[in-house]
Amino acid sequence: MPPQTEIHHLTRGFGRAVGGALLFALPVLMTMEVWRLSLSVDRHRLLVLTVGTILLVVGLARHLGVAGGGWRAALVDAGVAFLAAAVAAAVVLTALGVLDWLRDWRDATSVLGLALLPAAVGASYARAQLGDGGSPSARSGYGHEVFLMAAGAVVFAASLAPTEEIVLLAATMTPWHTLALLGVTLALMHAFVYQVGFGGQEHDDGPVRAFVGFTLVGYAVALCLSAYLLWALGRFDDTGLVMVVTETVVLALPAGLGAAVARLIL
Repeated sequence: MPPQTEIHHLTRGFGRAVGGALLFALPVLMTMEVWRLSLSVDRHRLLVLTVGTILLVVGLARHLGVAGGGWRAALVDAGVAFLAAAVAAAVVLTALGVLDWLRDWRDATSVLGLALLPAAVGASYARAQLGDGGSPSARSGYGHEVFLMAAGAVVFAASLAPTEEIVLLAATMTPWHTLALLGVTLALMHAFVYQVGFGGQEHDDGPVRAFVGFTLVGYAVALCLSAYLLWALGRFDDTGLVMVVTETVVLALPAGLGAAVARLIL
């Protein structure tokens, strides 16, 4: 590929990544609780969340990238996605007056670090899948689909986990409400997976196998990732077990739908 053509290709890919980052992350970038939590959350937990984000984006680059690209190509793609996500988030947050790099760059870095979770995922997806003649995923198999469910759960849950509404809803719910919400989430997920006619649904395995193999597994993934996000953001601090479970089930509603939808669109 000639140097000018290669530069043009890289520039377009970087632009797609910036666009994907903004598309996925704008709700987080413009949510006040995200700014506040970024300054109050324990730095060690923020580090754990950042490491998890890195692993997720590298995995996405590996699963959505060109077949045969290898881990080196996946690491390069993930690096570009993180750079694009950081640039997009920093520009938007600085323009909104949320970040003041001259006054306190440490606080600005903390806010940016929390915003990078959905932004980097969006950048990775857009860079790999939304280009000219975007190709379907380079990989297949059950493990691949479970990974995509995890990515979808994170994207949908990341914009809501920092909000106060998750805690407020959990505080007003009884155990019966929690059980009802669990059932509603499973029903909605199974509708996405099997019933309502979206492209990519499971028709060959039958409803029972689809429910066990995809709906239940996807919900378990959504529950685990919801608990992980809430813990990392300090939402479980000084709360009892019932409240912990309820908050997790509340956040698992968007996370579960994200898991179901991700299998159909990624």
